[in-house]
This record gives sequence, structure tokens and C-alpha cells, in this order.
Amino acid sequence: MGGRRVLGSSLTLNVTKVPADAEVVCSPPTAYIDFTQQKLDPKIAVAAQNCYKVTNGAFTGEISPGMVKDLGVTWVVWSWGTQKACLWGVR
Repeated sequence: MGGRRVLGSSLTLNVTKVPADAEVVCSPPTAYIDFTQQKLDPKIAVAAQNCYKVTNGAFTGEISPGMVKDLGVTWVVWSWGTQKACLWGVR
């Protein structure tokens, strides 16, 4: 695989076309939260894609609300239906 990779080259948004009273939120994978925060216009909030159900500590591979907060993130996209099915076997 030759060539150069450019991560985030498609992270563009014309903020001038967004109404002033709108909140715009981008939700990258957890590993790219810091990168995304650095690249996006500060008017655009960054959200975690998930977080575990307890404030601190989490299963391996999960992120807790405390960890999300430490990243400076104030939004989380969390699907209750998906979490119920995966974590508790409820459909």
C-alpha cells in the first residue's frame, strides 16, 4: 500500500451556513476525539460515541463518563436499545 494517508481530510463543514442558534456536534471514534477537537472549528462540539453505565471505571474497551469528561467532551451518543441488547441481553 503505497501513498500517503491523510486522516481527517474530509472533516470539513461550512459553519457559516449553520444557523447561529444551532448546536453542531461531531461524534468520532473515541481514539480520535482529541484529534477531532484540534481539527474542528471550536463552534462544533465533539461527542463520545458511547460510555459505560457507571461514573468511573469501565469494562476493558469501554469508556466511563468520568473519562469522557476528562477529554473535555460534554456530549455522548448513547443508544439505550443497543446497550440493553449487548450488555443485559434484553430485546
